[in-house]
Amino acid sequence: MNIRTFICIEVPQPVLDQCGSLQKKLKPLGRGVRWARTDGIHLTLKFLGNVPEAKLSSVANATSDAVREIPRFSYKLKDCGAFPNFSRPRVYWIGVHEPTDTLLKLQKKLENTLEEIGFEMENRKFSPHITLGRVKTADGLREISAVLQREPFETGWIEAREVTVMKSDLMPSGSVYTPLFIFKFES
Repeated sequence: MNIRTFICIEVPQPVLDQCGSLQKKLKPLGRGVRWARTDGIHLTLKFLGNVPEAKLSSVANATSDAVREIPRFSYKLKDCGAFPNFSRPRVYWIGVHEPTDTLLKLQKKLENTLEEIGFEMENRKFSPHITLGRVKTADGLREISAVLQREPFETGWIEAREVTVMKSDLMPSGSVYTPLFIFKFES
């Protein structure tokens, strides 16, 4: 059996609430976006896709190896954007600001340890972000883009303490996430 899997840093509840408030403000502007469920917002480090259940222990070991010697670090969510851009958005996001580059080192270590067990290295440059919503139709996009460009968004500092290997079940109401393994950073 295959399990849809990704590796992430979970976001604490007060920050989820702040993201949810922003989504709530944007939703009435149009129906062209499928908004991420607030309780499922996270910082994705690596999407693995469908992983054979028998390979999950290898994924756990590779993740553990990548996390080893990574200290706790702080980051903040700051500024909003769109992929590929606000003129033709497909995804709306909130940027991640982490001044020590620990997040980038961690993601690179993950790419390397996972490549050793057969996962393809990501071709695109890692662009840390929180996904707010995915565009379905053009309904309201101009207004949503205008608000996201005009109004600043910033959280306080958030301490990253652990990495989660997450299971993702696709449901009609949206994805449901279940932690499979959690690995703590060094204190």
